[in-house]
Order: sequence, then C-alpha cells, then structure tokens
Amino acid sequence: MPPLSGADWVALRRFPPLSIDQLADQRDVVQRYALQHPAALLAGYTMVYVFMQTFAIPGTVSLSLLSGALFGIVRGLLLVAVVSTVGSCACFTLSRLIGRALARAIWPDQLAKYAQEVDRRRGDLFNYLIFLRVTPILPNIFINIASPVVDVPLRPFALATFLGCLPNNFLAVNAGSKLGELKSFADLYDYKIVLAGCVVGAIALAPMLWRRRANANGRQPSGRHPDVHQE
Repeated sequence: MPPLSGADWVALRRFPPLSIDQLADQRDVVQRYALQHPAALLAGYTMVYVFMQTFAIPGTVSLSLLSGALFGIVRGLLLVAVVSTVGSCACFTLSRLIGRALARAIWPDQLAKYAQEVDRRRGDLFNYLIFLRVTPILPNIFINIASPVVDVPLRPFALATFLGCLPNNFLAVNAGSKLGELKSFADLYDYKIVLAGCVVGAIALAPMLWRRRANANGRQPSGRHPDVHQE
C-alpha cells in the first residue's frame, strides 16, 4: 500500500482508540488517505477487519465506527456486515481445524453448557444462533470459536451471523456517521437501537418457545396429539 507520513502513523498507532478524540484523529488520517488511494484503503480495511475477526483480536467495533465515518450508513453497514461475517466464518474454520483443544482448555464449563443447548435446539438452531448474536448472553468471540467444537454447521452459522449481527453493526456504523456528536463510547448505545435488537432477539426466540410449549403439552407442533392412532 502507498506509504503514510510519520505524523499519520503516530495517530494510527493508537489503534484501537481509547477515546472518541483518538478515533476522530484516526478517521481524519484515513479520510485523507482515502481521497488519494480509495482502492488501497478499501482493500486494507477489509484485510485488517477480517484478520482481527479471524484471530479474535479486540478492536473491530472501532473499525465499524470508522466504516460509518468513511462510507456513510448504507455502504458502511453493508461493508461491515460482509467483512464481519467473513471474519467470523474464518475464525470458525480455524477453530475447526486447530482450535478444539484450546477451546476445551479455556472454556471447559461454558463449552459443555453450550454443547447441551445446541443439542437441545437442533431443530431450531438457526433461530437460536440469531438470538445469541443479537443478545449479549454469549460473547461473539466465544460463539465463533466454540460453534465448530460443538458441531454447529457452517451454513446456518454464517447466515445467522450476518442477520443476527446487523443490529449491533448498525449501531456502530450509525454512530460512526455522527462521530462529531459523540462524547464517549457510551454514547454508542442508543436506546432505540438496543430496543430494536431486543425485539429481533424475541422474534428469533419465539419459535423455540412455541415448540417447547407444544411438546410440554404432549402435542406435535401441528397440534395433533402423538398418542392418536389412525386405523
């Protein structure tokens, strides 16, 4: 990639930023760079985001904020949704190949509970994964690493990641597009967006609760009693 000046490197070396002011300085550097080298900026942003997501390196929220500041809400959200899903799938694949022993060593109890929950919800696994992505019950890093260990298929994992992370991604991208109005990272949590995320989580959880209630009442989801025998 084309080089940066020494002063610009000073600002970027503070990544991930510890304050909104540091983030604003980094945005200014990246915006100036994007004016001269837009293709290199897009390629570099994509590679850095996927790399950090693949190896579970903290700081992708700051990258999502920068996406909103650089590309606007619509294009920024689309970019973050794609690269975060690709990065999560890369982390999933890496964990499937070499991470099983590490995951069992770091999270033995949590992994056992997660495996039980996944086995109980095999019929509604897609909705369950969306629910986990929308809500803060389990960290995204844990979901990325632990899912292949408990035999979650890649396809529902990828689609649920793309859809389930949209509320949080929108929260960051929208805030990044209004970076000048933020005073601290706590201002990211707009109550309207958080409420929307809770609604999405409730919708994703509803089919599982309905099926569990139907089974508890001794009925199949279609409403037919399992003990009824036809001649």
